[in-house]
Amino acid sequence: MARFSLNNLPKEQRIQLIGEFYDAVHCLKSREEVREFFRDLLAPDEIAMFMRRIEIAVLLSAGFSSQKIQELTGTGMGTVTAVRRKFQREGGGRGYQIVANRLLTQRKKRIQKEKSKIPRSESEFERVKKRYPLPFLLFNILEEVEAKQERDSKEFTKQAIRHTPSRKR
Repeated sequence: MARFSLNNLPKEQRIQLIGEFYDAVHCLKSREEVREFFRDLLAPDEIAMFMRRIEIAVLLSAGFSSQKIQELTGTGMGTVTAVRRKFQREGGGRGYQIVANRLLTQRKKRIQKEKSKIPRSESEFERVKKRYPLPFLLFNILEEVEAKQERDSKEFTKQAIRHTPSRKR
């Protein structure tokens, strides 16, 4: 059986085929649909390979060295170098950058959500503030500002960068 090669197709047909793929991905409406599509399209190892590259892109965009990335992800230097080359090419790495920024935002939200689920003993003062929010409006506003500053801090961003599902433990 002959192997398929995109390069053997005429340019117009290549463009149309690639465009159809982008349209197919773009028409998916939910995370569940995306998951089902890629689960049908790719083997688990292929999905893992894509995610490793995305993880490397997140770490590269955060300024990690190739050696540190290799250490954190357990990938080979060849994979790290291949992703780095995409970033160094003129106009390259833009797709990786978009995904890296959006993943960091999602990770920060996930970390905040996890922190809020941790039960903590509430002081009498905290209970009174919740029960009578208007007199404590200034306190509540200040707490919200403090929480936003924490979310925007460099340390929190570092934590989000390293908050990856496949990180070596």
